[in-house]
Parts: sequence; structure tokens; C-alpha cells
Amino acid sequence: MGEPAGNDAPANVQAGNGWSAVIEDMEATAAEYRERGWTTLELHPGDSVLVDSDRRTGLDVVLPGPEFEELESLVEDRQFRDVEVFRAEGDELVYVLVVELAPESETAVFVPAYYDPSQSAEAIELIRETGAVRLFCRRLNDDTVQFVHDDPTPFLPRSVD
Repeated sequence: MGEPAGNDAPANVQAGNGWSAVIEDMEATAAEYRERGWTTLELHPGDSVLVDSDRRTGLDVVLPGPEFEELESLVEDRQFRDVEVFRAEGDELVYVLVVELAPESETAVFVPAYYDPSQSAEAIELIRETGAVRLFCRRLNDDTVQFVHDDPTPFLPRSVD
């Protein structure tokens, strides 16, 4: 999986040991939100990459069909205005847990992701220059739900080699 065929698509990476920690954090954080009465959706991407292509620039995650349909249903009638981002670096990867928040309806969508910053230097630089990051949650057929954030800092590594 990964970005559809094209010379500008980064190679797929395999998540290291940090991935299970991200999933555990997602489950624990989602449970805390549910205890406070929020509706939650935990997503489980099959692939994740920081991409810079003619078609999209940002964090791109591929979701299973049923999860994508749930996400699509949630975003139809809710305003996701806030975000929490938890970032960790290890195994030569950047791991993020993005929590998209719709406070008025008390709804939270949890999007775990990872990417290899050594393969994403151009995308990182472009995101820093534009001052915004896009999160693309999509199916293999390219149906997409997009979230845009004006502060890319929490999504990016502290430094790029």
C-alpha cells in the first residue's frame, strides 16, 4: 500500500516497536474520553506516510472501508475544530496520535500514524514553510476525509537530518 503509483511517492516503511505503544495510548486516551461521555472513533490505518505529491501534501493514512465509512458519517454533521497531537520519535520513525475534536458534540476521532522523516524531508520542509498540515484519512479507492491544522509543529520531528 502507499501513495498510488508515481515517481514522487515515498517508499513504504514498516512501523517499529513504537507502533504498539501508540495503539495502547490511543485505546487508553479514547477510554478517558468515553468516561467523560464523549463519542469516540478509534481508527486503525493499514498504511501511513508523510507525502508530498502533486495530489496531496501532508500526513496520509489508509483506512479499512468500515472505519472510513464510520469516519465519513461522523464528520457529516460535526465541526472538528480542535486537535490534540501526541508525538514520539523512535525506531527512526515519528509516531503521532492525532485526536480530532468536535467539542460541541463531544466527539473525538483518534488517528494513529507514523512516518520516516529521512524519507520525508521535502514534505516536512514544505509543511513548515506553509505553516499548515493536512491529515488525509482515505480508502484505497481514494475517497478522502481531510483535516487541516494551522500549527504543524506537533506533527513534525524536532529536527531533520
